[in-house]
Amino acid sequence: MTPRHLFRRGMAALLALGVTAPMLAGQGTDPLAKLDTASRRVVLALVDSANAEGLPTAPIVSKAQEGVSKHAAGPLIARVVRTVFLSLREARATLGEHANRDELTAGAAALQAGIPATALIDLRQAGHGKSITVPLVVLADLVSRGVPRDTASRAILQLWMGGAGEADLMGLSQSVGQDILSGAAPADALLSRARKVPIRLPPAKVPE
Repeated sequence: MTPRHLFRRGMAALLALGVTAPMLAGQGTDPLAKLDTASRRVVLALVDSANAEGLPTAPIVSKAQEGVSKHAAGPLIARVVRTVFLSLREARATLGEHANRDELTAGAAALQAGIPATALIDLRQAGHGKSITVPLVVLADLVSRGVPRDTASRAILQLWMGGAGEADLMGLSQSVGQDILSGAAPADALLSRARKVPIRLPPAKVPE
């Protein structure tokens, strides 16, 4: 499987969590049509706010759609969608004004998974200007698979600081997932696989 396919799989995993989705505007259907009027108004207001702030709107629409597909109550959908909006806003505040939409979407996913903002900042600083979308996608994916947040954050940061590439990280995520399905404990699977990722830079000290 190529790195591009692995990246798409990772983003698809976030979609399953209701964190990202293709833009639905212009497809001729209203993805919010089944929401009650009050809840739909809240969701649309959040979409408008995201647009005004330059934040991605797809994660908001996606989360609302997820709630509709699961037949959740409208007020609950509105509350959860608001958390997505606030996570996107926090991701912007954490990653900076120059973060692109993919980074914001992945950053919001990481924050919603319970990963602290400091972990996002560490990845940003360690990247020296490189996009951190893939490290964030992999981090959120690992946590969703049951890897403890601190373990996942430290492992990915260490690899990123050591010069691991995007393909390395996506391959790591795939291998860890396979090991977990085979019965390995999530943390053990990550640590075992992380030791096999080539380090291309001198060993770096991970921030405490």
